[in-house]
Amino acid sequence: MAELEQLLELLRINADTLNTLTFGSLFRFVTYAARLKDDILLPQPAHHSPLIAPELLPSSVLRFLASACGFSVAATEHCWSILKDIVWNSEDFAPEGTNFEACSRVFLAHGHTFGLLPRSIYPAQSHCINLDCQRTQKGLALKKTEQRQAVLYTLDNGPLPVWSVHLYCEKCNVNYHHNFYIHQGRRIYYGTGIPDVIQVGEHQFVERKVIELWTTLMVVSWTSATNCARFYNAALSGNRKPPPGWSFEFALDSDHVWNGFIILSLLEDLSPRKETLSVPHTGLDQDRYKAAMQSRNRCMRLYSQPEITHYCNKCTRFTTDGKRKVSIVVIDGVTVGHPCCSFHNCHTPLSSNRDRYCEDHRDAAGICAIVGCSTPVVLGTKTCTDEEHRAVEKIHIERGQSRFQLQERLARARVAHPNDSLGEEVTNISELADVDEDNEEFELATGQTTSSHADHTSGTAGLQKKKLRAQFGRKRTHNEQIIVAPCGMIMARETFFGAEAVSSVVEMIKRTYRVRGTMPDHIFFDNNCQLAKIVKDDPDFADVRLSVDVFHFKSKHKLTDKFCQENCNPAKFPELKGLGDKAWYFNSSIAEQTNVWLGGYHSMCREMLVDKYNFFLDEMILRCNRMTYSKLENALDMPNNWPSL
Repeated sequence: MAELEQLLELLRINADTLNTLTFGSLFRFVTYAARLKDDILLPQPAHHSPLIAPELLPSSVLRFLASACGFSVAATEHCWSILKDIVWNSEDFAPEGTNFEACSRVFLAHGHTFGLLPRSIYPAQSHCINLDCQRTQKGLALKKTEQRQAVLYTLDNGPLPVWSVHLYCEKCNVNYHHNFYIHQGRRIYYGTGIPDVIQVGEHQFVERKVIELWTTLMVVSWTSATNCARFYNAALSGNRKPPPGWSFEFALDSDHVWNGFIILSLLEDLSPRKETLSVPHTGLDQDRYKAAMQSRNRCMRLYSQPEITHYCNKCTRFTTDGKRKVSIVVIDGVTVGHPCCSFHNCHTPLSSNRDRYCEDHRDAAGICAIVGCSTPVVLGTKTCTDEEHRAVEKIHIERGQSRFQLQERLARARVAHPNDSLGEEVTNISELADVDEDNEEFELATGQTTSSHADHTSGTAGLQKKKLRAQFGRKRTHNEQIIVAPCGMIMARETFFGAEAVSSVVEMIKRTYRVRGTMPDHIFFDNNCQLAKIVKDDPDFADVRLSVDVFHFKSKHKLTDKFCQENCNPAKFPELKGLGDKAWYFNSSIAEQTNVWLGGYHSMCREMLVDKYNFFLDEMILRCNRMTYSKLENALDMPNNWPSL
């Protein structure tokens, strides 16, 4: 309000010279001019301080303000001489505080002729950041520019046409963009915090709060990038159309959503550590951030989620004297996976999500797909010269082209949350779901070969002579194993490639809690009776109690299993029992509940390659944990983290 009072005082002092102008027109003058500060500053001499309002306006800005406010050019110049300091320093007239819709209509009507728009996107730096640069040492601003048409996707005003302005330092050969500068083939993001606007394409920018909206939709409702783009185009775009002659349409696509999600997640990960994001400038977007995602993935595998040291009243029980605590975690797996090498338990990533084998095992693609057969394939097929094997492949191909497979494949897809809310054109039923990833079983009966999946041929079951298994398509990873606290905080996640082997679970536990003092006091796992036998002499598990959660113990563990009854019965441990009429203190079924949420990402993840898959799931868990933390705080469950050890 101080600036508004200052404006009124200036108008009172200059009443004689401004008496022909209305207060409304003067208010519009200040409002429009405040939106053009960068455009006003750019043509000024390089030594001009950006903190001081220039004495003269650029010709294009002068004529626009005159046209938009209904002033003469002379009156506009006079208004600037009186009001320039208000325009330059006032927060009351800042762009974000004004009526954008009204300003936009004026700019489209009067600014197009002069090349002016209500929003322009300039670099965060107006001076070269190289301290050894001659221009920097002389205090000279960058003036060599390139201006491009672009689109800015906003939350409040939909998509907007904007000018994207680049500044260039010819001394250092550095090109400065809004989020980053380019030097020696690298995009180096500014280490000045998280920007409010993020570039997601060559000519596309998105407000940070829009990307945060997309990410929230992904976390709470399993919304795919495709559906995030559809949501924005349908609900937030306001049916806006680009102005005549604009080179770029306003429709968002899933690539823009993914780029925004990845860039914001990487910046948020690096910013607290004062680290800088640096990626290749050339190449495809899908490859540009691959190394940065791999680095983040390695850190997550090494250190687990930040909440690995979490505790609260729902997952940790303290004795009344506060001298002893009991901390609990639950382990379980969920069938979410990504395409992987068909060679058993191979962890080497695929080059493409359509490959059957990784580079190390590519030669295996030339071996017959029938399990147990090592004969080379016939060119153009996936089986050898054996007639039975050829017949199996023929049935496999016919199944993939048959309409009766539609219902089966839809069921096996388990797509509760479609990747695209609109129907997609499908030319081959095999595109509906990847049923070829698992070994298929075929029956040989009286010279005929039938697939065990095809219930319409079950009439030949009585003629069965032998069975063959075949691996015609890709495999996918077996499951995601999670360690979760009873409060819902997810501590760690790991991909199991071959099977949910108990020995692999042991390795995961030891790797997650390798730092002394972090191992939980009690671990629930539905196969703890086998795990307990494996670790009975392991010093890492000497003080760890292992039991099966109540549901699995009653329904899946035999009373005759003496070892299980004596060592894994939750009733054996008094610290697990509740108070009063509450049977149990901890929610040991939390992993099953968490897996319902994690399993919702099946349709989104099933075609991702390993780097993007791990990055995405880790980010979803990270953000879900933040929501859980807030929920625990609101419930007064006193969430906190143990001091770093």
